[in-house]
Amino acid sequence: MTDKKPFDKEHPTKIPFSELVELIGTSCDYKFCIIDENIDDELFELAARHGIDLTGYKHVIETTGIQHSEKRHGSKSEDRMPLSLQDYLLVPYIIKERDKVEMSPQRDVMHHNRILIYTKRIGDTYYYVEEIRMKNKSLAFKSLWKRQPKSPS
Repeated sequence: MTDKKPFDKEHPTKIPFSELVELIGTSCDYKFCIIDENIDDELFELAARHGIDLTGYKHVIETTGIQHSEKRHGSKSEDRMPLSLQDYLLVPYIIKERDKVEMSPQRDVMHHNRILIYTKRIGDTYYYVEEIRMKNKSLAFKSLWKRQPKSPS
């Protein structure tokens, strides 16, 4: 049995997004990937309206965020529309091709960071949530879920 190395905040393990997603539901050392180092103008403007400068920020995903989402909305959860591996792989597309992005009025419970909510309809409607982490200049995966679109009345 091998000993796990403690998480080194200065040198965390970076792995490709597809490999990170394959770790869903597994117990593993802390790993993360950068999924996009470009913040578009709409996000800059949205954050600026809330007093946040996103210069130097990047979109990141960590195993801990995926594991959290998997527990709440994954294939073994009681979510009425559980997420699949293919749903997680849509995250970069949801960020870039979103239908809407907004700043949540709520903040992260533990760290009190601001929260971004992306919405994208791809058959079902996807909701992707990122936490604005000012300390390390990242927009980090917080949650993902999907719902059937509401039928027009």
